[in-house]
Amino acid sequence: MSYKRNLLHDVTYWPVTGSDGFGGFLFGAPVLLKGRWEDKCEMFLSYNNEEEASQAIVYLGDDVDIGDWLAQGDYATSPTTNPTTLDNAYRIRMRNRTTDLRNVIAIRKVFL
Repeated sequence: MSYKRNLLHDVTYWPVTGSDGFGGFLFGAPVLLKGRWEDKCEMFLSYNNEEEASQAIVYLGDDVDIGDWLAQGDYATSPTTNPTTLDNAYRIRMRNRTTDLRNVIAIRKVFL
């Protein structure tokens, strides 16, 4: 049985490709993913081992990187190429990858 049938929400992913030289980011093309988005405050340890509170948690079937951006909804064909201008886009602050006992199926839990 696959967990992917429960990933029903459209989630747009923007990889950060560099700095714009003014304290902002340069972004790659947005990619539409399927996930499960929860607007949920949950405490987690950041990669700096500091306790932080999430603004949202997203379950995905695809790998994403810390520092990149996610937004709930389909913005893959939108003229907006900068997720920092969207109200519902957040930077990825932590991610976990969990596999089944046979290491066949993996799900990613992303903290925004």
